[in-house]
Amino acid sequence: MHKSDRLSATHEMYLKIVYQLGQSGDAARVGQMAKGLGVHPSTVSAVVRTLDRLGLVTHDRYGVVKLTDVGERLAECVVRRFDSLKRFFVVGLGMGEDDAEIEACEIEHAISGLAVRRLQELTRNLVRMGYVAPPKLEPSSSDKCGECVLAGECTVARALAHDSAVAG
Repeated sequence: MHKSDRLSATHEMYLKIVYQLGQSGDAARVGQMAKGLGVHPSTVSAVVRTLDRLGLVTHDRYGVVKLTDVGERLAECVVRRFDSLKRFFVVGLGMGEDDAEIEACEIEHAISGLAVRRLQELTRNLVRMGYVAPPKLEPSSSDKCGECVLAGECTVARALAHDSAVAG
């Protein structure tokens, strides 16, 4: 990772999956998450236990995994980064949606809030100036984490890292 105050890419991906399942109306369960991630349920259980200890999810044994308020805010930041990257790749670089999704999924865990904000501005300017057609993508979730965009980083992750340092 480029920043020591961020969660690992794995942790972010798990938060994102729980968030997306919740948004689609499905309950996040260990078995379902394992199948979607292509890993063993024991792997999901171990990561979920870590996220539970960090206060980012709640999980009862053999039950549903739910995001806490802090976990949901972090997940929204990951989704915002993903959406912004995908939009830039499709609109600004002319990539197909499938390829853009793959690239965005890889990069979403390493890019800073400042870089995301600049890509959002560049994408809007390219469309506004007529260099590229408006995207035919779903509306971006980029406004979900306005505080983080303004700060140039995920303020929830920064606060979480600070709290962990104080507690440790």
